[in-house]
Amino acid sequence: MMPLMLQYALQAVLASSISIGALAQVEPDPAPETTIEQAEPAIDKSKYADARALLDALSANDQTTNSMTGTVRFTTINALENDRQTRTGDLLIARKPDGSGRNYAVKFKTLEIDDRRENIAEHYIFDGRWLVERLPEDKQFNKRELVPAGKTLDPMELMRDAPFWVSVGSDQDRLLESYNAQLLEPSLGLIDNEDFPELASLADKPYIESAIQLELEPKPGSKFEDDWEKVRIWFNAQTLEPVLYIKAEWTGDLQIVELFGVKTNTEIAQAVFDTTSPGERSGWNIQVSTWRGQE
Repeated sequence: MMPLMLQYALQAVLASSISIGALAQVEPDPAPETTIEQAEPAIDKSKYADARALLDALSANDQTTNSMTGTVRFTTINALENDRQTRTGDLLIARKPDGSGRNYAVKFKTLEIDDRRENIAEHYIFDGRWLVERLPEDKQFNKRELVPAGKTLDPMELMRDAPFWVSVGSDQDRLLESYNAQLLEPSLGLIDNEDFPELASLADKPYIESAIQLELEPKPGSKFEDDWEKVRIWFNAQTLEPVLYIKAEWTGDLQIVELFGVKTNTEIAQAVFDTTSPGERSGWNIQVSTWRGQE
């Protein structure tokens, strides 16, 4: 089942950039998790007195991170239809050459539905203004303007529309205006969760024990309270790199994103972020939707 553009992705994460500086039955590559965990020194999580302190640390880390790549595993669970889909692929985020923001790309390569697994080619790009969905196998190109020219997109807005990790540390004041934020123990909410028993298996993942959990709950009266019940994000306490994201909706639907094998400050070819529409004679079916909101 493939709803409207990226509805399955964020019926995703995780817009300007969760600190840029990871869901198949087989781990994409467990080696990076094991290696990193064994190499890390003892972690003092108490240095973050509250959620604001963590957000400040994420913001500082964000300033020194120009790019991030990793293997992303993205699972959506539709409670009413008993539908579970898992996509696995590559996540790429890079600061723009002119320093005006960041580009995002996700290239999904495999899809699992129940016991069926198949190769796919789904490419999503966000350049700070345009969100693009490229489906080469179907020759389908969808392009949607999420924010008018000259404006910036609220980080949580992008999390509603695309499978990208975004930086909750890039605009703490705006985030805290709309969300109640608190730090939780790593396994809290994963074990013995009556509403979402599917999360229990995540508690045993190697990256959870050494992580910090940040919970974001929309404040009453905010424009996000109808979109989701809670958003929870786990960060590696040593590197502050994101490792897990879970968004729970009031309907009982779940979005789960894991990130593995993270590398930062590496060169990424800018072509992967190209949002240019194919030519009229390219054979692609092209749909472009311009900004229609209120400025």
